[in-house]
Parts: sequence; structure tokens; C-alpha cells
Amino acid sequence: MTQTTRTLVLAQNRERSRSTRSELSRRTRRAPAWWAVLLLLPALAFFIVFDYYPLGRVVGLSFQSTDLFGRPSGFIGVENYVDMFSSPQFLSTLGVTFAFAIGSVIAKIVLGLAIALPMSTSARAGWLARPVVLIPMAISVAVAGLVFRAMFQPGFGLADQILAALGIPSPGWLTNPNFALVSVIIVDTWVGIGFTVLILLAGLASIPQEIREAAALDGAGAWRTGVSIVIPLISSSVLFLVIYHTVGALREFTVINVLTQGGPADATRTLVIDIWNLAFGASGGNFGQASARAIVLLVIVGVVSFIQFRVSNRKVHY
Repeated sequence: MTQTTRTLVLAQNRERSRSTRSELSRRTRRAPAWWAVLLLLPALAFFIVFDYYPLGRVVGLSFQSTDLFGRPSGFIGVENYVDMFSSPQFLSTLGVTFAFAIGSVIAKIVLGLAIALPMSTSARAGWLARPVVLIPMAISVAVAGLVFRAMFQPGFGLADQILAALGIPSPGWLTNPNFALVSVIIVDTWVGIGFTVLILLAGLASIPQEIREAAALDGAGAWRTGVSIVIPLISSSVLFLVIYHTVGALREFTVINVLTQGGPADATRTLVIDIWNLAFGASGGNFGQASARAIVLLVIVGVVSFIQFRVSNRKVHY
């Protein structure tokens, strides 16, 4: 085939490709807009029924008072919000909520990195340790809470028996107001550590081995390689985990409810537990104030997520 023939064939192929794209574009323009709406209707119906309608109900209830049976009894404006922010108990609850979220997130990220980094460098150790680390993912959160509550029982619980054998007095895992929150953070960390390690291992597996080898040739030790090279390269995974665990900790209910129900002396009473007690607890039925707290929790989650994205995204490597 001569050069002229090749040129003609290429020109014909380009023209045919342009014609095909033009025809597809015309067909796309002719497609009715209602067809796209029709395809989106199932998803829109799901969100309206299970997300937007309940959210609208909560917003409406937050501006109303409720009777003993939890039924709206009249519009009271922002009185629920004024009572909420003027309550010392609510401010204490906010402090416990943030303390729990910060402690839980830091514990999961630090412990997850301490487990995932050695597992990623040793294939044999990784395959042996991976099933053990991922076991918490297969256990129900409520079941894990019940098991730990039995372990933390004063005197005859497994945790106290181990400490007694070592000659260490019991800290009062769930009965000491100064230690109860730490115990809840320990259990919440155990519940979420499997998912944390799994995400970190996926991020570590994406790092080319040549980068580690180059760092070793330059004389960088394991600590320097991990801090200066490995962790920055998996910063996107770390950012995802920070946001995921922060939102989860702010909304955590099962672990705290099973272990302490917000006690002792409100030492573990987070905002979610506060909402539950107001709506469904012993003195429940106050759906107006519970709804106001739910809106505040929604705003807090949104603001915290926005700040994390704005601050951390600038230093994340993708």
C-alpha cells in the first residue's frame, strides 16, 4: 500500500468516526428528558421516604413542644434550642461527645498503623495476622459490647482477674466515672480496628516496592521510611479513615448503650445517648428537645467533615 493510499484510508476512518460521534450526539439530543427522570424515580423515592421526609419531621418537631405521649402539642419557636444551649448538662454532654470522638479516632488510626505497617512488610506475618485482625469485623457490635461488659465486671470479670494476678488494682472499668469513658473507647477501638487495618493495608499495597528499596539504599531506617515516605503516600486512606471514624464516633450508640447506658454519673453520656434518653428513655417522650439535639448533631457532623476535607485535602497525595 502506497503512502497516498494509507493517507486516504486514514482520512476515511477519521471521517467515519466523526460521523458516528455526530450521529450519537444527535440521538442523545433527541432523547426525552423525562426518560432520565423516570430512571431516577426509584432512587428519588427511596431518599424521599427514608431520608428527606424523616429529616423534615425532625426539623418540624424541634420547633414544637410534645405531650406525655410524644405527640406535638404546639409551636414554640426556638425555645427547645434556647433550653438546650442554656443547660449545663447539655454542655457537659457535648464535651463527653468530643472527648469520645477524639480518643476513639486517634486510637484507631495509631493502632491501625502500628498493626498494618509491619503486616505490609512481611508477607508471611501478614497472612498469619490478617485473619486475627479482621475477626472484629465478623462480630456484631452488640455482641462485642456484651462480651466486654462481662469481661469488665468488677471482681470476677476476666480483666480484673488478669490485673489481680499481676498485682494491679482494678481501675473500675465501667463503674469509675474517671475511667468509664476510657473503657468505652477501648471497646469501640477493638470493634473498628479490623476495618481500619483493612483500608490501610489496601493503601500500603498500592505503594511501589521500588520506593521502599530506594529509601533503604539511601540509608533510611524503618521508622524514617514509615514517617517520611509511607504514611504521606497513604494519606488519602488515612484521611478517609479519619472522616469515617469521626462521623461514626459522633453517632455511636450501640457500644455505649450496651456498656454503660451513659453512666456512671453521665461520664459516658454522649449526644446520641442524650437524644435516646429524651425520646425513649425512662423520662422519654420529649421528642421536641430530642429533635433539637438531633439537628445540632447533624450540624456538628457536617461542620467537622467540611473542616477535615478543607484542611486535610491540601496535604493528601492521590
